[in-house]
Amino acid sequence: MRRIVFVVHLVLGTLGSAALASVPLTVAVAHEEHKMECNETSINAMNTDIQAMEDGEAKTTAMKEMEMAKGMMAKKDMNACMEHMHKAMEAMEE
Repeated sequence: MRRIVFVVHLVLGTLGSAALASVPLTVAVAHEEHKMECNETSINAMNTDIQAMEDGEAKTTAMKEMEMAKGMMAKKDMNACMEHMHKAMEAMEE
């Protein structure tokens, strides 16, 4: 009986460890595949994230890119808007 319990614990422990180890990888892949849209909601969300950043060059760059993204959205140039939002995200990751 003890041997069965030991084997069950060993198997469940191994499966649990494997599941926990794969979570960050799954989250990272999902984030990379996330399709952002050039709309007011996305811009507001990114601006909130940018405001939470420490002051510095990365924050300044991200803010400038978001201002350009807003301008392109106003001109209905969604491709240019997306490019600027992407550049802002890159600056946020620095």
